[in-house]
Amino acid sequence: MRYTKFEIRNFKGIKDLTIDLSKQPYNRIHTFVGLNESGKTTILEAINTIVEGWVPEDIHQLIPKHLKAAFTGEVSITAYVNVDDEDNYKILEKYKELGYSDYLPIEYFTINCCLKFKSSQLDGRPMSYWNFDPLVKRNKGRKYISLGGEHKDWQTVVSYIRSSLMPRIVYYKNLLFEFPDRIYLHGPNVNKNNNAPYKDIIEDIIREVIDKDGSIETSLYEAYKKQDTGSKDIFRARKNKLQEFISQEVFSSWGTLFNSKEISAKIELNFDVSKEAKTEEENFYVEIRIEEGPDSFYISERSVGFRWFFSFLFFILFRKNRKTDLGETLFLLDEPASNLHSTAQKRLLETFERFVENETRPLKLLYTTHSHHLINPKWLEGAFVVKNESVDYSEPFGNRSVTNITAVPYKRFVAEYPDQQDYFQPILDTLEYQPGLLEKVPSVIITEGKNDYYTLRYANEILLKNKYKKIHFIPGAGCDKNHSIIQLYIGWNKPFMILLDADNAGRKAKKLYKDIFGDLIVDNIKTYDEFVPEIGAVAMEDIFTEAEKLAITQRFDETATKYKKSAFNTAIQTALINKEVMELSEETLQKFDSLLKQLNSYKFA
Repeated sequence: MRYTKFEIRNFKGIKDLTIDLSKQPYNRIHTFVGLNESGKTTILEAINTIVEGWVPEDIHQLIPKHLKAAFTGEVSITAYVNVDDEDNYKILEKYKELGYSDYLPIEYFTINCCLKFKSSQLDGRPMSYWNFDPLVKRNKGRKYISLGGEHKDWQTVVSYIRSSLMPRIVYYKNLLFEFPDRIYLHGPNVNKNNNAPYKDIIEDIIREVIDKDGSIETSLYEAYKKQDTGSKDIFRARKNKLQEFISQEVFSSWGTLFNSKEISAKIELNFDVSKEAKTEEENFYVEIRIEEGPDSFYISERSVGFRWFFSFLFFILFRKNRKTDLGETLFLLDEPASNLHSTAQKRLLETFERFVENETRPLKLLYTTHSHHLINPKWLEGAFVVKNESVDYSEPFGNRSVTNITAVPYKRFVAEYPDQQDYFQPILDTLEYQPGLLEKVPSVIITEGKNDYYTLRYANEILLKNKYKKIHFIPGAGCDKNHSIIQLYIGWNKPFMILLDADNAGRKAKKLYKDIFGDLIVDNIKTYDEFVPEIGAVAMEDIFTEAEKLAITQRFDETATKYKKSAFNTAIQTALINKEVMELSEETLQKFDSLLKQLNSYKFA
C-alpha cells in the first residue's frame, strides 16, 4: 500500500488544498519550495495527522486564525491509499479466515480525519472515518454484499489492515537537532522528553543485528542485570556487535557523503543504570560517544554540522529498515539542514537519492526547503511551490490579509506563468535568489525544452555512467521562450550556450534571440546539425531509431502502436528518476557519446 493523495480542508492556514503524489512520471522525492512563513510546515503537519491523530491540547490551534472568533465547520484531512495486488490477496485471505469465499479487489480506499466545530467549540469527538467498502461473498452465498462499518467482520478486517498493511508516515521536524547524551531504554524515563524515538531506533538495530524478534528487554536488559560470567559474556558480545554495526553503517555513509576514504572514528556504547530518587525505580540507558584516537566525545559536544548529519544518518539509515513497516513508508522532513553550509546542503541531496534507492523497502520522501542549494532539477517534476497568498513579501511586515496556503505542482506553476519563463525561473523567483559576488556560477547549456534536458541527462548519467563531468544543463521552456534565463546569464556576465533543434522553429528562434540581444549572442546559439553534424540529427528524438522510439513509448503506454512524443518523454524521465538502463543500439549510444563529448569539451566564450 502507498499514499497517493491528501486533501486538506480548514487546517490552520490551509483553506482547501490537494497534494497529489501519484502523477506521472512517478517520483520518490517531492520537494516543497517556499519562503519563510509560506506554510510548508503546516502541510507536513496536516499529512502527519493521518497517522498521529489529533493532539487534544492543539485542537483549537487548528482553526483558521481569521475564523477563531466564531468558526462553525469542519477541519479535515483525507488520505487516499493505493491497494496493490499483493495487498488485495492478503485482504482476501483475511476474509476467508472469517468465513467468506470471495472478495472483489479494490484500487484504493480513503481515510478521513475530521474535527467538527460549532462557534469555535469542538462539536463531538475527533473522528477518523474509513471509506473502505469492498464487496464480499459469504461461503455458500450467491451474491456479493457490502458489510458496512458497523459489522464486526468489517471492523476485524480494518483492524488487520491498520496493523499489518498500512504504510507508515514518519515526520522529522526538529528532532534531528537534539541528539541526547543519554537514551533511556527501560524504566520510567523511556517516554519522557522525546526519548521514545531514539529508544525505538536502538530496538530497530537490535532486530537488524542480534535477533529479528528481539527487544531491548530480551536482548540487552536481561543479560545486563545478570551477574554470572555467561550473561556478562553474552552482553559484551552483543554490545560489541551493536557498536561495530552502527560504526560501519554511519561512517561508511558519512564517507560516501563527504568523499572521505578513511574515517578513524568509531562508535562507543556505554550502558548503565540510574535510580529514581523517590521510587528507586531503575532507568537502563545507553550513552553514545564518538571515539577518535585517544579522545571520546558526546554527539552534543561536536559542531552543529556534525550533530545534524550524524543524527540524520542515525535516524534515516536505521529507521527506514524497520521490519514491521509495510507498504511505502512516507518520510516527512521539515527544512532539513537549513542552518548548514551550502556544500553540506548539496551533499544532502545526494544522500536523499541514495536513501530512496532501496530494492527491498519502498520509500518516499517529502521535504520542505527555502534554500536553492536543496533543489535538485531532476526532481522538479514532483515538486510543489508553496505560497501563503496572504503575505506580500515585498512589504517589511508581510502585509497580511486572510491566510491561504497553496501548494502548486511545479509543472502547473510553470504553465500558469503568462510569459512561459524558463523552467528554473519560477524556482528562482519563489526563492528570491540571485548569486552572491563570491558564488561560483557554472557555465551552462540551455536546452530547447525540458524533454531535451531529461534525455541528455539520462544519456550521460545512466547510459554512459556519468562519463562527462563538466556539463551543466538548464531545461528551457521552448525554443523561443528562454529570454529570462538568457537575461540572467548576460546580467551575471556568465558564459552559456543555447542548444536548439535544426528545424524551422529552431532557426526562427535563433534569429529572434539575435534580434533581441544583438550579435553578441550569435556564437552562443548552436543547432544539432551544425554542432555535431556526424550524428545526422535535426532534433533530439532523431538520435533514436524508429524501433527504439516505439519501444520507449511502450514503456509508458503498453497499448501504443506508434511513437508518441508525450509518452516517449515521460518514459525517459521515469527511467532517469529510477536509474533504469534501457537497451539501445550501439549506433544510438555512439551518437549520444559524440554529442556529449562535444558538449563536455565546448570552449565557452
